[in-house]
Amino acid sequence: ARAKQSGRAAYPFRSGTTRERERGRGRGSFVKMASAGGYRGLHNFINEIRQCNSKEAERARIDKELANIRTKFKSDRGLSSYEKKKYIWKLLYIYVLGYDVEFGHMEAVALISSTKFSEKQVGYIAASVLLHENLEFVRLVINTMQKDLLSRDENYQCMALTAIANMGGREFAEALSGEVLKLLISSSTRNVVRKKAALCVLRLFRRNPDIISHETFALKMGNLLQERDLGVLLSSMSLLCGVVAVDSRGYEVVIPKVVAVLERVAKGIDIPQDYTYYGIPSPWLHVKALRALHYFPVIENDGVWTKLQEILRRTISSAPIDKNTNKNNALHAILFESISLMMHLNMDSEVLTQCVTLLGKFVSIKEPNIRYLGLENMSRLSLVPEMMTTIKAHQEQIQLSLNDPDISIRRRALDLLYRMCDAQNSHEIVDQLLSYLTTADFAIREELALKIAILSERFASSLQWYVDVIISLIDKAGDHVSDQVWYRVVQIVTNNEALQSHAAANVLRKLQDGSSHETMLKLSSYILGEFGQLLQGSTREIFHLLKDRLGSATAPTKGLILSAFAKILVRSPEDTEIADSIKEIFKRYGSIPDAELQQRSVEYAVLSGKKEATEVMSLMPKFPERESSLVKLMSPESNEASLPIARGRNVDRDAEALPSATQSNDLLDLDDAIENTVPVVPLTPEEPAKAGQSDPLDLLAGLSVTEEAPAAAPPAASGNNAADPFGGYSDLTVGNSSGGAGLTPPP
Repeated sequence: ARAKQSGRAAYPFRSGTTRERERGRGRGSFVKMASAGGYRGLHNFINEIRQCNSKEAERARIDKELANIRTKFKSDRGLSSYEKKKYIWKLLYIYVLGYDVEFGHMEAVALISSTKFSEKQVGYIAASVLLHENLEFVRLVINTMQKDLLSRDENYQCMALTAIANMGGREFAEALSGEVLKLLISSSTRNVVRKKAALCVLRLFRRNPDIISHETFALKMGNLLQERDLGVLLSSMSLLCGVVAVDSRGYEVVIPKVVAVLERVAKGIDIPQDYTYYGIPSPWLHVKALRALHYFPVIENDGVWTKLQEILRRTISSAPIDKNTNKNNALHAILFESISLMMHLNMDSEVLTQCVTLLGKFVSIKEPNIRYLGLENMSRLSLVPEMMTTIKAHQEQIQLSLNDPDISIRRRALDLLYRMCDAQNSHEIVDQLLSYLTTADFAIREELALKIAILSERFASSLQWYVDVIISLIDKAGDHVSDQVWYRVVQIVTNNEALQSHAAANVLRKLQDGSSHETMLKLSSYILGEFGQLLQGSTREIFHLLKDRLGSATAPTKGLILSAFAKILVRSPEDTEIADSIKEIFKRYGSIPDAELQQRSVEYAVLSGKKEATEVMSLMPKFPERESSLVKLMSPESNEASLPIARGRNVDRDAEALPSATQSNDLLDLDDAIENTVPVVPLTPEEPAKAGQSDPLDLLAGLSVTEEAPAAAPPAASGNNAADPFGGYSDLTVGNSSGGAGLTPPP
C-alpha cells in the first residue's frame, strides 16, 4: 500500500524459484555481500528462502522474519551495530523480492547519521531503495546529507549525492541544490565526486528547473566543457543535454565549447585508453555532443560553423563497416547522429546528397537495425526538396523493403514511398502499393489503403486512372477503406459523363469476378443503378449479380441495392421477367422488421406504377465541386522536427517548414499537400441540417404515395439513416440543380 501511495510500483510476485527471480533481477549479489561482510544470519536467511518449494512456504518464512525484525526494533535492549546492519539488509532483501516493507525506515535514517562508514553506507543504500520524497521523515535526513556534502571525505560525498539523486524531489532540490552545484563547479573537488554531482544536478533540475538560471550557469557550463577528465566531461555533457532540452536560450555561449569537444573526440586527442571502445575514442561523448547541438538553431559564428562542417564531413566520408558487431554499433551511432545533425542544420545540398547516397547503401544491408535507421533518416531527408531526385534513385531498393520480415522496416519503407511520391513516379508507386496490399499485414493495411487513396487523388494523371485505382483498392482491401473514399468516387463519376460508362463496366467486371465486399457492393449498386443502362445488353446480368448478393448484404447496402432495382425497373419496363422479380423483391422486403428497408420497398413498389417514376428515377444531378473530405483525414505529421533554414539562403527565417517536394496541378482540386492541409472550416449550426435535407439518395423525398395528396416538404435527416451514406457530408451535398425530384436544394 505504501508503494502504491508513493507512486512506486511494488515488485509483483512472479512464478519460479527465488533463485530464478534473484538471477533475473541481478540480486545474487546479496549472497556475495552476506558472505563477504560476515552476515551469517543474512546468509542463512537467503538460503532458507531459496529452499522454499512454494510461494506459500516463502510467504510464511518472510512473515516470520518480518515479525522477528519488528520485535527486535521495538525491544528496549539496544541493538549492536552488527545487528542493525543485518536486519536492514534483510529488509532490503525482502523488499527486492517483491514484498511490502512497512517499517524499518526510521532505523535506516538513523544509520545515515552514524559516524561509522559501514553503518552510513547501509543507511544510504536502504534510504535510496525504501524511501521516497513524499514521506514526512525524509526531511530528517536533509541536514545529515548537507553535512556529508560539506565534509572532506569523498566517500561520504558520493553516498550523499547518490541518495539525493535517487530520493530527491522538489524539497531536496530547494534545500541541497546549492551545495551540489558547489561540488560540481569547485576545482578542488575530486573528479569522481564531480561526475556524480553533475548527474545529481541533472536529476534535481528535472524535478525543479528553477534551481538553474542561464544568466548564471551558462558560463559555468562552458567551463565544465573544458575539463580534461573524460568522466567529468561526459557527465557535464549529459547535464547540458538535459538543460538545453528544456530551453536552449542563453546557452549559445557553450556552442564553441561543444564543437571543441567534438573535434577532440573525432581526432582522438587526449583520450585515455579507458574511454576507448574498440578503437573508437569515447563514442558516448561523441554522440552526446552531437545531440546537444540539436537543441540550438543555426550556428551564426562562421569559424565554429566551418569547424563543425569539417568534422561532420569527415564523419560521413569515413564510415567503414566492420565485422565486429559492437564496433559497428558505435560507428553507426556516431554516423546516424551526425546525419541527423546535418539535417537539423540543413547543410548544403552536396553534403546532404552524400548522406542520401550513404543511407542508400545502408538500406541494402542485411542487418535490420541499420536498414531501419537508413530508411528513417532517408524519410527525414525527403523533407528537403533538393534531395528528392537523389532519394528516387533508391526507389527500387526501398520497394523491396516492403517485403522485409520486420514490420517496423515495412512501415518505414511505406512512409518513405509515400513521401517520395510525386507526379512523375506516382503510377509506379501506387501500382506497387496496390500489389503489396494483398500480402500486407493487417496491422498496416488501413494505413496503406488510406495512403494509396490520397496519393492517387493528389497525383492523378487522369480521372479515369484515379477511378480505376480506387475501385481496385476497394476490391482488394474493402475492410480497410473508409466510406469517404467511395463517396469521392461517386462524386467524381457523377460529375463527369465521360467516366460513367467506363466506371460502370469496371465495377461490373469486379462483380463478375466474384467480388462481394460490402464497400464494393455499395459502390457497384450506386454506379450500376445510375449508369448501368449505358452498358448495352447488361441489364439482366446486372440484376442477377446484385440479386445474388442481396441476401447476405448489410442493411445500408440492401438499401442501395433496392434503389438500384427501382431504377432498373423504371428504365427497363419491357423486360417483364426482371420487372416481376423486382416487384416480388419489393413485396418481400415490404414486410420485414427493418423500418427503413420496409419503407423503401413499399414506396418503390407504389412509385413504379406512377407517371412520375421516370422523372424521379432520372440521373442524379451533379454534385457541387468541393474539397475532398478524404484529404482532411490526414493531419500534418507532428513527429518530424521541422528543418531550420539553411545558412545563406535568401528566404524568410520565420518560416517553420520547408515547401513540399513537388508542385503539380491537382486534377481533383486538391491544391494543398498533405503536410500543409488547409484547416477544416467548422460548419455553422444551420449547415448540418441543410446537408441532411439534401440527401442525394432519398429518391422519394417530396412525393406522396397517393396522387391526391399535395407534395410534402423535404423531410429532415432521419436518425435511422441506414441507407444514406452521404447524409451529413457537406462536400457531397447536392446543390441547386435540375433533374431528380426530391433533390431539394438547401434553403
